Amino acid sequence: MGIAPRATFILKYYIRMTTHLSQLGFLELFHYFGPKIFFSLLCGGMVGLERELKNKPAGIKTNILICLGSALYTSISILISTSHAQNGYYADPARLAAQIVSGIGFLGGGTIIQSRGTILGLTTAATIWVVAALGVCIGIGRADIAIICSITVVVVLVGTNYFEDRVLGRSLAFATEVAVNDPDGKVRFSINAALTRNDLILEDFDIETKGTLSVLNIKYRGHRADHKKFILDLWSTPGIAEVKQN
Repeated sequence: MGIAPRATFILKYYIRMTTHLSQLGFLELFHYFGPKIFFSLLCGGMVGLERELKNKPAGIKTNILICLGSALYTSISILISTSHAQNGYYADPARLAAQIVSGIGFLGGGTIIQSRGTILGLTTAATIWVVAALGVCIGIGRADIAIICSITVVVVLVGTNYFEDRVLGRSLAFATEVAVNDPDGKVRFSINAALTRNDLILEDFDIETKGTLSVLNIKYRGHRADHKKFILDLWSTPGIAEVKQN
């Protein structure tokens, strides 16, 4: 098929498609999209709430929008492909939905940060990827699978923290960046004392200068609860201007 006949075929197909879709009533569209929107809000919100409670960048709004967008793309793809099958115009319903997999990769990649040998945001990126898959499940009409998987995701995200604290224990690694005004070294002594007091094991420690402040990059191991106490101790230490958890 040459370029001109192919363009004519595509134009006729587009006219038939838009004409058919425009003839669908509001109630028909509501019955088709309504449940999918509801379950997208439910599943995306369920996973997003867990992320929001942990103060992660991709919270409730982000996960709901990702799930809703994936569901709508999938639903529209199926609607378009089935609307004209009886007229001999067959389309692959997976073509539009398949682009969600590659498209969501760019969004997930933007949440990953590499800083001082530490990679941050992998869990957030993986969560975004899974939430997009939940939207695809809802889009094809399998909200039951989406709900079960949403519960599974939340259990994994919550349960792994308990497993890390109770089973892995002191093997958890943390990295903290501390900006201090410490001309005589007293603040560094206080930080070392805080590590010992909170039963944390120091693994690496380096200093760089930024203007009038010294930036301490501290890597250590221990329990998550002890790490939180250590951060609170840092904020209450005179001479510390900023504390950043990597």
